[in-house]
Amino acid sequence: MIRAVSENWRVVAYTKGSEVPQGSIKEGAASKGAQGLRPSDPVLYNFENTVSRQWLTRVSKMATEITHTDLYRLTSNLAKARSLDEINVQCTEFCQLTGFNFFSYCATIPTALTRPDMIEINSYPETWQALYREKELIKTDPTLLYAETHHTPVTWDEMALNRHVDDKSSHQYILKAREYGLNSGVSFPLRGNVGSTAVLSLVSKKREPLPQPLIDTAFTFGALFANYVHDAVLRIFDEDLLPIKKKRISLRERECLLWVAEGKTTWEIARILKIAERTVVYHLENIIAKLEVRNRQQAVARGMIMSYISHRLDWEAPPHQRKVIPKNTV
Repeated sequence: MIRAVSENWRVVAYTKGSEVPQGSIKEGAASKGAQGLRPSDPVLYNFENTVSRQWLTRVSKMATEITHTDLYRLTSNLAKARSLDEINVQCTEFCQLTGFNFFSYCATIPTALTRPDMIEINSYPETWQALYREKELIKTDPTLLYAETHHTPVTWDEMALNRHVDDKSSHQYILKAREYGLNSGVSFPLRGNVGSTAVLSLVSKKREPLPQPLIDTAFTFGALFANYVHDAVLRIFDEDLLPIKKKRISLRERECLLWVAEGKTTWEIARILKIAERTVVYHLENIIAKLEVRNRQQAVARGMIMSYISHRLDWEAPPHQRKVIPKNTV
């Protein structure tokens, strides 16, 4: 299921319905090399002769216009964002400052392992979005598949040419996307604190390979920006997609669940926590009800997904379980 929520509407997927105009830097932003460019500018859109080389030069200059001050301002706004509209504004401006045409954010939220919730926010053309939903292309989206097994940014050219995209359906996805003007881009894999996997992509409609200055700028500024986008989206969707997170799980309940995950019996958990067995059963029954599951095994699985189970470095084993190391052991 794909959900998106805005203050003004509730829709299946979110879009502004139009691309980010290449070169339309916001007023007041540093734009010395990009001022005066218009969507109809032949330097940007004519690729017949030597103009393509001129475009690469102009975009290379444009790609250096973003500054650390811009990044701080955009990420600060994302940290305070309370709606998808606010996130869209920051992503759109980031695209403008870095020389890209579109952005896309896609995430899987494992509220259920077999049917996770999906979040999709982008500024892609409406025709591509309609096809994306109709054909359920999210299942073969190579950027999301890449994000599931990688942590480092990647260009679409590298993803297509190397072993990252081996599936035939993923190659077909790339070819189909190019028909709609999504020709090249950079993708940033992301992870969340509730087991979510996401990817933020900055996309160009130009057929030429991305110039190296553009890639360098995207990698330098995009990684941090992508994490702020991810955090903002999860914060907005937290109550809508994860109602379980609103239920308070006590520390003792978490401890009991942790030891269930370690394979301990009720009697063993009682010994470790120094409480009665019936108290252990009481806490486990409570957490099973709160997590809306049927048994301990399912509670452990959901607890791992929701980050209710975490490593314990401060645990001390009961006396009969402690290992005594001889003094002469090095």
